[in-house]
Parts: sequence; structure tokens; C-alpha cells
Amino acid sequence: MARTVRVLHVEDNPADARLVREALAGRARPRFQITHVETLGEADSHVKGGLADVVLLDLSLPDSPRMRTLASMHMLASSVPVIILTGSEDETLGLWAALDGVHGYLIKGRASPQQLAEAIRIAIAEHKARPQVGPGPAPPTGAAEVTSDV
Repeated sequence: MARTVRVLHVEDNPADARLVREALAGRARPRFQITHVETLGEADSHVKGGLADVVLLDLSLPDSPRMRTLASMHMLASSVPVIILTGSEDETLGLWAALDGVHGYLIKGRASPQQLAEAIRIAIAEHKARPQVGPGPAPPTGAAEVTSDV
């Protein structure tokens, strides 16, 4: 992946956006071009315009409730891999996101710059290899609705 990877970072916290920009800055392979927007509404035009190779998505946005954010972005970004980058450590949410086709679920402050770059690389590769299908199951309304034997 020698080309420049266009990353759309949807994050309403400027400090978190700066940390992601710093984590990906200066990498030789791949190089990252980061576009930061603060709302799902702003992300809409970038995704529909084909201006992103991958989306880093915070779930807590001012114009969209947490679960609606993911469902809305999945509809917008069906042609682009989505990686959740959130402060939430909700394992149920991470499981649901994975079942819905999200390519990664990273917790802010826990992923190193190398892990973030690798997650982006893998998400793009997996997305290219996956057959394109519609959105997955509806999000759970409570933790009790999702069970796991893992």
C-alpha cells in the first residue's frame, strides 16, 4: 500500500482529532491524508463524494445518538471500510459493530500509532476482499439482548 490513504476522521473532540493526526503523521508507508469533520452530516458529503478510503468513526457525535451514528455511517459508507474509534469500552457494542460489518473497533487511548495504522491497512484489505452486502442486524437496545459464549 504505497499510495496515500485518505482517512475521514469523524470526531467531535478536537483534542482526540489532534492525537489521531499526530499518530498517523510522518509515516512513510502508507502515507495518510486525514480529513477531520465533527458531525455525521459533514461526513455525508465526503463519503458520497468518494473522498475517503477509510472512515475512523467516533460514536458520540453531536448530531447523532450513538447507535444511530453507526447505522447511519454504515449506510453512507457501504463502499468504504469503517473503523470505530471510541472511548466506550462496551463489549456488546463492539460485538454488534463486528456483526454489522465494521472493520475494526479501537478504544481511544489504548491503540498505539502502529496499531492504528495497521487497523487501517487491514480494514482496507478486508473491505476489498468482502462481497458487498447490505447492512446487518439492528443494533441491540440493551446489553441483555446480546449473548456471547466467547
